[in-house]
Amino acid sequence: MTGAECVQLLLIEDDELHIELIQRAFEPWQSLFDLTVAHTLREARALLDDDAFRFDLLICDWRLPDGDGLELLDPSDPLPLLVMTGYGNERVAVEAIRAGALDYIVKSEAAFIDLPRVAQRALRQWRAIQAQYRTEQALREIEARYRLITENTSDLIAILDEQHRFRYVSPSAVNLLGRTPEELIGHDAFDDLHPDDMPNSTAYWQEIAQHKRTTATFRYRHAGGSWRWFECDIKAVDQDGAPAAIVIARDITARRELEERLLQMQKMDALGRLSGGVAHDFNNLLAVIAGCTELARQSLPDDHPAMLELIEIQHATERASALTRQLLAFAHRQKFDPRPIDLNALIQDMHNLLRRLIREDITLHTRLAPDLWHVRADPGQIEQVLVNLAVNARDAMAAGGALTIATTNVVADEAFERRYPSLKAGEYVCLTVSDTGIGMDEETRQRAFEPFFTTKKPGEGTGLGLATCYGIVTRHGGAIDLASEPGCGTVVTIYLPRASVEEAQACATAAQSAGLDGSETIMLVEDDPAVRSLVARTLRAHGYTVLEASSDQEAIAHAAQDATIHLLLSDHVIPHTSGVALADRLTFLQPRMRVLFMTGYVVEPQQNAHRATDAPVIEKPFTPTELLRRVRALLDA
Repeated sequence: MTGAECVQLLLIEDDELHIELIQRAFEPWQSLFDLTVAHTLREARALLDDDAFRFDLLICDWRLPDGDGLELLDPSDPLPLLVMTGYGNERVAVEAIRAGALDYIVKSEAAFIDLPRVAQRALRQWRAIQAQYRTEQALREIEARYRLITENTSDLIAILDEQHRFRYVSPSAVNLLGRTPEELIGHDAFDDLHPDDMPNSTAYWQEIAQHKRTTATFRYRHAGGSWRWFECDIKAVDQDGAPAAIVIARDITARRELEERLLQMQKMDALGRLSGGVAHDFNNLLAVIAGCTELARQSLPDDHPAMLELIEIQHATERASALTRQLLAFAHRQKFDPRPIDLNALIQDMHNLLRRLIREDITLHTRLAPDLWHVRADPGQIEQVLVNLAVNARDAMAAGGALTIATTNVVADEAFERRYPSLKAGEYVCLTVSDTGIGMDEETRQRAFEPFFTTKKPGEGTGLGLATCYGIVTRHGGAIDLASEPGCGTVVTIYLPRASVEEAQACATAAQSAGLDGSETIMLVEDDPAVRSLVARTLRAHGYTVLEASSDQEAIAHAAQDATIHLLLSDHVIPHTSGVALADRLTFLQPRMRVLFMTGYVVEPQQNAHRATDAPVIEKPFTPTELLRRVRALLDA
């Protein structure tokens, strides 16, 4: 053992003879001990306070010139101390042991000779005490750390016994469940599980009983009665010799709501694409039916026996056309003409219409905020939203009630953005339509915006009312929400972005009145043979020269041969390309050619495209008269 490893001893003794005897006793042990002497308490304290010295053991006389050696025993700062007493002072020595001394010796020559061995024994004892102290201190620190974690974590931490009763619950239960740990301890954790989650929870518990670690997601009842979603990590453990389970549960209610909203948005987008495609094809059929019916009526006298049937066909076509318009609005493919509008004025203008839609036993209230901001919206589509909501409210109030339409300004804050993640921060106008009807359960409420979903009897509804509202509102960059409970009525809340203050309101231009006949050459491009035949016959019957094409290649071939083409009348969707792309190519060959598109849905203008994207559009289904008016007006412009 090197000198650096020697045990540093501090001997505190004022009797020089005793000091000499003790030094002699340690001489054979010089390789193990390094002895320093102090004659008074003052000298000893000076050495102890000096950072240059580090003592492993103190050997101190009881009586010293400047005090009692036991004064070195400070409970708050214990020292490894051996006490020496004179004969007959054993009582003092015992008190010293109680005060914290490691050991004591009664002064004698034999005791001095044995002092090195006593010092070794005391040092081992001190090291054992220190090791135990460090262990206890580490345990206290660990306990304090875990207490700090469990008392301040936002997650719920719980210990369940083998009967799944709460044995420990972290304080976070107050925020997460609205209950204190004392209220929960001793209760069965399964008592407040959602009934639909109980079978899964039983399976989870069986896995835990087999000492498996598992994760679980379930709903748990809050003290206020609502259901909260929790994601849990559960581990089987042994506590005091008995099986138990540690549960760490995280509240994911907000995340679940966001996920459900995202899934709903994705589902609605997919259904919108499907609906748009169906409506496009259906409008082609309706265009043929409506056109042929009008031509048949024009060719027959008013008293012809078939006239009544033709009129009924026209009415049915109009109803079918209205249905496809709703599909297109839901699919975001209806003609969209947004401009700054005063929502209050629109609601007031619609008051009489809405009053006629609902029955006399339903009261209509309006609560319109003064100084309401303008919104940038298509007034026709917003009117459709109000009509659909009013009809739904009427049907929900079979025994009468009240329909209330209200408006207010809203500035999006953090809570608003969390609830409506699809909306950007900014200013919105809030429109609410509420009724006092029968309401709906949660399952119905979640499916309310699905197209073709309806709780009405067959023949009483198409299931497109709320779906259309959803499509219109989201297309305007807004959001729509529905709150309802059975017997408590329904509240539909709509947020529409505020219009720019500088944005000027578009002015409607009056259509020019003109005759229907003409002599110009028209290039007709339509891949549907029935529609192409109907349009061609209509135009030729009124003097126009019609060049028919079912594809872009046929159209280009005609354009290369003919001297002048005055108008391109093309479907927006043609095989292998689009009407816009075809128009761009043909205008290079025929620079003065006008363009009119036909479509079953409106394709949004593309940025940085050619002028063909700005061409007017006539929506299918259209009547021959409507087509002739649009063609004549465009050629005369």
